[in-house]
Amino acid sequence: MAGNPTIYDIARQAGVGIATVSRVLNGGARVSEDARAKVQAAVAALGYRPNRAARRLAAGGLNRPRIAALVPLFSADFYANVARALARGVAAAGMDLVLVDVADREDKLRHFTRLVEERACEGLVLCSMGLGEERQDLLRGRGVPFVALDYRLPGVPSCWVDNRAGAKMAAQCLLDRGARRLGWIDGPATVHAFHDRAAGFDAVAGADAPRVRAPAVTRDDGRAAATQLLDLHPELDGLVCANDLYAVGALEILRMRGRTVPDQVQVIGFDDQPLMDHIGLTTVRQPMAGLGSWAAAAITRLVVDPGADIPGKRFALELVARATTRDQTAG
Repeated sequence: MAGNPTIYDIARQAGVGIATVSRVLNGGARVSEDARAKVQAAVAALGYRPNRAARRLAAGGLNRPRIAALVPLFSADFYANVARALARGVAAAGMDLVLVDVADREDKLRHFTRLVEERACEGLVLCSMGLGEERQDLLRGRGVPFVALDYRLPGVPSCWVDNRAGAKMAAQCLLDRGARRLGWIDGPATVHAFHDRAAGFDAVAGADAPRVRAPAVTRDDGRAAATQLLDLHPELDGLVCANDLYAVGALEILRMRGRTVPDQVQVIGFDDQPLMDHIGLTTVRQPMAGLGSWAAAAITRLVVDPGADIPGKRFALELVARATTRDQTAG
């Protein structure tokens, strides 16, 4: 059947009334076993996927648009702050937000397919990930607006930061403060932000500078990566970390080894997550709340006015110098 089958198509196929189809689809008890079997057979034959938004209305739910956000929760602290601002902005517009945890590319496509086929949302936010043109066209064909957060997606309303420039800033910060032998603690290769940050580090420190890749984004991964890096290169006097959690783990290892910070080794992170000011970590600050607020304003505007012109926005990064780096004038 061309297009998406409806409950009217199911009723015709099964030879029953619309009310019977509705009761079967919504789990109602007042249906004969024969009628239920006919409806279920028609659903399978037609390949019907329910419209969740319509079912919410049919069940007497509030007519509130639902925004889904596909989020790779590889850094809980970073996305907790982004999602908090996103949720507040969506709620202020009278809409609901659903966060969908994405583990990898296959998981992203699986969730995307479900959301589209079930028509389970009225707007979609893609967080730190791209989307191919074919799937973009599918969303447009279904009339589902979408925006990209923390990712510059051509032709799509997007907000982003220059991760490459941020890592260059971090590496140059250490050189300006007297470090001469830099090392890099990298994140998972599948995360575009870490890839860009590694390129920025290379532009300053050189592609041959020592580095270790952590498999995930946790403090323990930072500890393990710092241990490996310092075992192989004990001469390092500056560590640039792709994420604050790596930097916190590295500081613990340096303390355990009796290496003083910042006199013997300087350390810098990326994000400026909560409590980094209490730890005294020098880091590259990301506008986490700004990213979430921009995405909320953009997607809720598009839900209300699909033809709205939403210009993209590149947010600035800021170097925040604290106790883990020396004074810039020190040699």
